[in-house]
Amino acid sequence: MSVLWPIDLRVDGYFYGWEKPFPCVSGVLRADSLEEARRHLSDAAESSQWAILRNEINVDMPTIMGRCNMSSTQAQLQAPSRDEPELEWYGNRTDHARKCIVYYKPPNRSSMQFYAFDSCELDILPSQVIANASSCHSLPATLSLRHDFTHPTPASPLTLDDTVLNHINAAQTLATFVTETLWEQHGQHDLQTTAQGSGAPASLQQRQAQPTSTALRSLITFLRDFSATVEQLDIRWEQASFLVCQAPFIVGRNKSRSIDSISRYVKFYNCIWLVLNDMIIGLAFGSFLCENSHVLGSMLDILSQYYLVESMQRTLIWLNSWPAGLKLNTELSQFYCHSLLAAITIWGRVLRSIGPYYPALFWIVGAAGSCGMTMIVSLLSDIIGLLTLHLHVCYVLSATAFRHELGLARSLWNLFRGKRFNVLRNRLDSWDYDIDQLLLGTILFTLVAFLYPTVLTYYALFASAHLAVIVLHGLLDTISALLNHFPLFALMLRVKDPMRFPGYLVFRRLGSGSLILEACLMFNAT
Repeated sequence: MSVLWPIDLRVDGYFYGWEKPFPCVSGVLRADSLEEARRHLSDAAESSQWAILRNEINVDMPTIMGRCNMSSTQAQLQAPSRDEPELEWYGNRTDHARKCIVYYKPPNRSSMQFYAFDSCELDILPSQVIANASSCHSLPATLSLRHDFTHPTPASPLTLDDTVLNHINAAQTLATFVTETLWEQHGQHDLQTTAQGSGAPASLQQRQAQPTSTALRSLITFLRDFSATVEQLDIRWEQASFLVCQAPFIVGRNKSRSIDSISRYVKFYNCIWLVLNDMIIGLAFGSFLCENSHVLGSMLDILSQYYLVESMQRTLIWLNSWPAGLKLNTELSQFYCHSLLAAITIWGRVLRSIGPYYPALFWIVGAAGSCGMTMIVSLLSDIIGLLTLHLHVCYVLSATAFRHELGLARSLWNLFRGKRFNVLRNRLDSWDYDIDQLLLGTILFTLVAFLYPTVLTYYALFASAHLAVIVLHGLLDTISALLNHFPLFALMLRVKDPMRFPGYLVFRRLGSGSLILEACLMFNAT
């Protein structure tokens, strides 16, 4: 049998903690009698802070488990040659005859340290709330699918489960409450405890203010698909609502902190750090744009005319002149070339007319840097979308023609094979066609086959241009996502105190042969 014992506990007295489902020792009371030790433990367990902690992490009432006697008083607490304490268990129980001591380092909850079976238990992302909730609903089905009926699992009454983990996480807090209670009773410490009820409901994060009406919210949701600026404004509004909602809980926290409160703390200050860093970078880059608005405006005017208008016009004319021996259909190629050239020329005149206003546009974008670098990135993304609007229109037209020609070729191919698509059963069925139908199909298929290279060529041109625009938008969206959601504060806490981000639990053998329970770090867990 095993018992969990704090690694820094090296005093004689009555040890207390929890016996079920796994013996876990929290501390030692140095009292003259068993009744006095039970009275001290009862006084500490009746404190308001302990009541709050019990409600948050769902732990049982501790009990006096027995008496310990340290046979060695070594100065080095973590020396490999430490002697195990001699334990005298209370109660007529045969399973306490021989106990294997498993040491653990009590996590300091005031420093937001804790143990966890999985790194996902610390929710530092708002989306994990929904993900965890959905996974809980599918848990019975997942367990039933993974269960192997041919290998029944043997009964194991003493295992490390969530209840035992809660006991380990609450051990240091309970020992602190017991010590403070003893100091109060002996007059050695004037402790002024103000138990600020932090029993905030679990739905606090869900009760965010919704000042906008339903119609306005629907409009914003619709515009987010077309404008990166509207999306960024909506994200900033969500961040502000989150901070206002969580501020009372963070300011009014007490000493007993659950994993949920630690997650709220990390998310709250991570959001503040992201907003402040975003504004600092935005002010620096925005001042650069404002100071160089005329130079940047002239460069944008030249580059937009060259790459977005003149280059596309030359490419269309080059494709219409049978480049590199590529023999396109003359009539269809001229139709494509003249139609698309007209659209590009019209948009080129629009860009030329608004060219003198580019410096003012850059100055406005730079001034928007006071709202953060993400606002600058969003405005640049929308500006690129407007400047390349003609490329998007040409891509839609060429893609539509290409899609319809592929559909026509597929239908004619089925006709050659004596097949017809059954829309009721969604399958291909055999069908007998007349000779005139086969003749018409042959003529149409010949036309489609000869027109296909021309349609494919112009589609490939504008598909490549559209892909380049998508890559540029993706790069800007990646920068915006990093500035909005990068866990900067969490990484700094990881460097400061790795125990605030534990991963999995591992057992390590000490030099004396004893075991110690340790947490595998979140970012190193595999």
